[in-house]
Amino acid sequence: MKTKIFNCAKGSAEMREKLKTGKKWKSALADHKKGFRLLKMIHQEDSSILPGYLLDVGLQLAEIYGSLFLSAGLIDALLLGTFREALFWAVALIGMEFVLRTGRLWMQNWFRKVTTRLWLVFYVWLRKKVFSLDYETMEQEKVIDRIASLEQTADMYGSLGVVLYWYRNMLMAALRMAASAVLVGSLCLKAPVRGKGMFGVLALPAVSFPLFGAALAGMFWASFRLSGIFAKERRQYFESNTGMEQRLEYLVEQVFMNYKAGKVVRIFGMEEMLRQNSAKETDKMLAHYDGMLWVGCRENMGNLSVSGLFTLFSYLFAAVKAATGAVTVGAFTKYAGALTQFGSACADLVLGNVKIREICTYMTEFLAFLDLESRHAAGSIPVEKRVDGEYEIAFEHVSFSYPGSKEPVLRDVNCKIDMKRKLAVVGRNGAGKTTFIKLLCRLYEPTQGRITLNGVDIRKYDEEQYRSLFSVVFQDFRLFAFPVWENVVAGQERDNTKIREALRQAGAKELVDGMPKGVDTLLYKDMGDGMEISGGEAQKLALARALYKDAPIVILDEPTAALDPLAEAEVYERFDRMVEGKTSIYISHRMSSCRFCDDILVFDKGRVAERGSHETLLAKEGLYAKLWHAQAQYYA
Repeated sequence: MKTKIFNCAKGSAEMREKLKTGKKWKSALADHKKGFRLLKMIHQEDSSILPGYLLDVGLQLAEIYGSLFLSAGLIDALLLGTFREALFWAVALIGMEFVLRTGRLWMQNWFRKVTTRLWLVFYVWLRKKVFSLDYETMEQEKVIDRIASLEQTADMYGSLGVVLYWYRNMLMAALRMAASAVLVGSLCLKAPVRGKGMFGVLALPAVSFPLFGAALAGMFWASFRLSGIFAKERRQYFESNTGMEQRLEYLVEQVFMNYKAGKVVRIFGMEEMLRQNSAKETDKMLAHYDGMLWVGCRENMGNLSVSGLFTLFSYLFAAVKAATGAVTVGAFTKYAGALTQFGSACADLVLGNVKIREICTYMTEFLAFLDLESRHAAGSIPVEKRVDGEYEIAFEHVSFSYPGSKEPVLRDVNCKIDMKRKLAVVGRNGAGKTTFIKLLCRLYEPTQGRITLNGVDIRKYDEEQYRSLFSVVFQDFRLFAFPVWENVVAGQERDNTKIREALRQAGAKELVDGMPKGVDTLLYKDMGDGMEISGGEAQKLALARALYKDAPIVILDEPTAALDPLAEAEVYERFDRMVEGKTSIYISHRMSSCRFCDDILVFDKGRVAERGSHETLLAKEGLYAKLWHAQAQYYA
């Protein structure tokens, strides 16, 4: 019974070990599948990169094994005293070295350019994917954090260039092993012509093969063992460093490099507190990097030890063959070099496999992000280009909840937007006004119900064409550290006459005319020595951008929230004159924007509580009247 139990336990342990081994192989194959996908993407980006790396591998192999063969011929010729033949071998060796070294120097310069380009390509691919995703997905905090983590990891551990580098090393190692295996096999087959005793026995082919195989197996086992141990330690360091990098990056970019924060720092005397926080995070990061470097140092020492022992064996093995007359002294250098190359190639192959798997571990997240699908349906119907700007837009039983939230922001909204009229959307903060506009612009899609354009669900239209109907100035509008004209034109074709007219209508012409380079003046200092502008000035440029697009529907989504009610009313009145003949929508929690509007939507708790003209709603004495009278003291 005990024997059966023991055998059962033994069988179970063996089965677990087999399953564990199988999982390791599957995991390794999965990692390399990702690696090959990255190589394919690199080749599609630039078809010259992979052939260039293959050419470099060929040059290296030619240099290594050409030197072995030519050196062997030179040594044998010198020992035999055939100096004319020795001169031939010497000239051939020098000529080969010159040609191949020149070629490799040129390749190294090319590699530097490729590496820089691949570093940039990673960010280009990432940004292309970001812009291809719908706004609803991109607004999620977890997605934003995911992108930041991908960028930090790439900066820290390398990305596409590192993948290519290690696959090149693995290919180089595999070819070195193949070439060296042929030479090592021929060495093992060489039979001794003199000598007896132990050396004579060791030089016999029947002994040479198993002896070399045992040494090779020992080296492989030691290399795999070391790589597994240190890979686990490096993975632990990798998984624990993201939070530290984010905190340090925040301090550097958002605090120390943000000159706007300087006012607060000085007023409240925060210098010492910030220095202490920086010192604390820096110490943590340095300790983390010290640990990583120590792991790498120990790994290098272990690999050098294994490689050194195998190199020692290689020279002794080749020396035994030379001592028993199996090979010449010149051939001894060739075979000893081949044995050394075989051993180092085996170690490089193991190391390359470990490195590729490490890289693919964090590149998995990058590939998963590239595979992320948009939440929005991809419509294809073209939007009719109407000269008269007459479109019919309707909300039909529209409800919306933000991802992860069960509480709806909009509830069963039903309304039509009349074209070429002025519509005000008002209500308390959080009533759903901005969400209403984002749904209208198809930045979000309804959780329930639908929005139609000329009776067709807007999800069926081409997204870019549908958005071309709208020109919006959001509450959190952004200008970029580009020249003024690029901020106004916003990706459209430049028309200087149209730019000047948009600036004039927005009240920004005098501002821009007073700038050093006019419309070519760079804004802000992020991209160079640009010009800083105030919030009010930025608002005027944002209005000019909305006007330049010349879309049939123009929307102001509380861009004046920071202004007092009277100043806001002035902005709305000026903008009202600008968009004469267009459909205009004004979003505000203040009532001053409603005086000159034809129609007013009053939102309350996600619903359309009231609708009508200013006079009609005041007469009803409902929510609108209540809000109006509460604010009347500010703009009466």
